Amino acid sequence: MTKQELSQAYDIAITNAADLHDFDIGIFDGFGLPDFKPVYVRIEQVARLIRWQCQYMDGTWDSENLQDIATVGKTKFLII
Repeated sequence: MTKQELSQAYDIAITNAADLHDFDIGIFDGFGLPDFKPVYVRIEQVARLIRWQCQYMDGTWDSENLQDIATVGKTKFLII
């Protein structure tokens, strides 16, 4: 995943207008583990992952988790 693709996913994630419930994020289970293999995903799936991992209940965002997604996604998330 490139920086531009992460930026697109983030923009989708922060817009509450986008309904991402139809996009499965189960493929990301364990993405932080060292033996996690690269996966082919859509930008919308990454956007849903960002919402799931980074959005607090009060609407603010966790930048540390976003950084984790960016770091792992650089080599493990292949956007189709």
